[in-house]
Amino acid sequence: MWRYTGLNFVLFLGAIQSIPGDIYEAADLDGANRWQQFKHIIFPGIRRIIGLSFILAVAGSLSVFEIPYIMTGGANGTSTFVIQTIQTAFQFRQVGLASAMAVVLLAIVLFVTWVQRKFFPDEKVDLT
Repeated sequence: MWRYTGLNFVLFLGAIQSIPGDIYEAADLDGANRWQQFKHIIFPGIRRIIGLSFILAVAGSLSVFEIPYIMTGGANGTSTFVIQTIQTAFQFRQVGLASAMAVVLLAIVLFVTWVQRKFFPDEKVDLT
């Protein structure tokens, strides 16, 4: 999950910079403070990026493999679902069960994505 920190920063920075400066000037003239600017201008402008970051964070945390495997190999209770899937396939030679485990992981990620889309639907945001 920590791997996406730099990516998130670039995505949020790009989304915030894509909001035209005229809108901020109009909000200043209308007397909007910083919180109101964030609530009514910035947040709607970056809402899609927030959703994308959430999906990437959930998918990344569910499918983390490299760091725990390199550090411990899944020993001492540090085994993740993906490490258990790899061990099932290659150490225990149960490829069918490992394939089913991978499909279950895919179903979990798709379900979490569906729930996120259901509760936070995309809205058309027109800032121009």
